[in-house]
Amino acid sequence: MFYLDQEGRSKLDAVTRTHLIIDESELLYNDVISAETGQRGYLLTHDASYLAPYYSGIKESQFRLSELNSLTVDNKKQQQQLSDIRLLVEQKFAELALTIELAQQNTDASIKKAMSVVRSDQGKIIMDQLSEKISTFQDDERQRLDIERKEFRHNRKVITSIVSIQIPLFILLSVLCAVYIRNKLFKPLNLLITNTEKLERGEKPDTTHYTAHDEISYLLKRFYRMSQIIHKKTTKLTFQANHDHLTGLLNRTELESQLIDAINLCTEDSKVAVIFIDINKFKELNDHYGHAVGDDILKETAKRISSSTRADDDIYRYGGDEFIVIMHNTAKTSYVEAMIAHLIAQFKLPFEVANQRIEVSLSIGVSIAPDHSCDALQLIKNADTAMYKAKTTANKTYFFYQSNDEN
Repeated sequence: MFYLDQEGRSKLDAVTRTHLIIDESELLYNDVISAETGQRGYLLTHDASYLAPYYSGIKESQFRLSELNSLTVDNKKQQQQLSDIRLLVEQKFAELALTIELAQQNTDASIKKAMSVVRSDQGKIIMDQLSEKISTFQDDERQRLDIERKEFRHNRKVITSIVSIQIPLFILLSVLCAVYIRNKLFKPLNLLITNTEKLERGEKPDTTHYTAHDEISYLLKRFYRMSQIIHKKTTKLTFQANHDHLTGLLNRTELESQLIDAINLCTEDSKVAVIFIDINKFKELNDHYGHAVGDDILKETAKRISSSTRADDDIYRYGGDEFIVIMHNTAKTSYVEAMIAHLIAQFKLPFEVANQRIEVSLSIGVSIAPDHSCDALQLIKNADTAMYKAKTTANKTYFFYQSNDEN
């Protein structure tokens, strides 16, 4: 059992590491885009303040590459893919540095040459190649994640099976012990079977105290103790595999399957709403106040979202500063609007983090099944599209998805 428990922890660590690799690769691409945005702004305006996101993007990209290298150091294929990605990132930064250096010379010839480099589309070609490489890298990681999750579930089943093996062993013992100990074994065996079945179903075994001092009672006490330890550790491992370690919310592991189940149960009078929530300017807050404060902002955001939803709603941390709420049994859109209004009110109060008052706001998009789609991934995409519309529309916090939003 100790070996299996250690193996389960190892498999959980693999799942967590793969999640982190996917997140870090996504952040790496965003950091390169941020650096390019700063370069474009400087070339167009010659305002040195635009170089801040440029330098920040370079610094963060180097950090992401270092993190990814550490996380994949024992995998040659991942290392090769990262080597290709690193080369493209260096080529992109070399192009950006050249144009900035030419622009800083501030002559007509140097500026003209810098703009010709930009118009050559070489930078776009590099970004397209980088996007393709990162997408391939993430696809491989998602395939590995599926395998790791299956191995983790298999480990849990093996633990349960080993506990179940004890049942026939006790039955054999009862046959060999004959009439003299039959009465002493009958009740304990029934309790053992009942609690083993509970353990197989993932339920907590009953705690039973025995006052007798014979061998069977001692063995049952040890079994109950072992069963409680197994149940506690299995429950903990299951929770860690399906919950975000920072906020305690559900992670995206089971989001699609749970949403599919909810869609299958929805009707015209009992709809399902997918609410996509994004923290506005979170990267700027993270860069300005530091990652520790950024983590505190994410945790406080999770608390305020949780306090604004119903008990039967599901809340997920989708990734980075993005959250998804699945509202079940939604008869009218006014119910969703009421919840969002309550959520927005929660964020009118500034965050008290590290002895600082920080203003935090949200952008929210809503997609409803069956109105907008009955496909789980499409619903999430529609809600994301509506959220992006809210983010790019002044004085508007949320939008419901409309079919023309993608046009």
